[in-house]
Amino acid sequence: MKEVQIRVRIRFIDWEKSTVHRIQNFGEDLWRSFRDNNRIQIDLGEIDRAVDEITFVVRDTFLKKSLPEVHRVLRAHLMETEAIVDTKPV
Repeated sequence: MKEVQIRVRIRFIDWEKSTVHRIQNFGEDLWRSFRDNNRIQIDLGEIDRAVDEITFVVRDTFLKKSLPEVHRVLRAHLMETEAIVDTKPV
């Protein structure tokens, strides 16, 4: 069975009302959660440049396990209602 890569995109709805640092702090915490996992490709450089969205790529077999972590980190940063998480095959 061929493995499929899925792009997870976290879009911040009203990012202009939030500070860039707040989005980047969320992204850095998300990166720390996933950095040692070889099933996820997340780029710290992209996070440091993030303004209105953060994306990463995950293996389809690990998608269901990675999304709860995304929502946990969003909750920890009090941003759960400020972001839309969508997925799409690469």
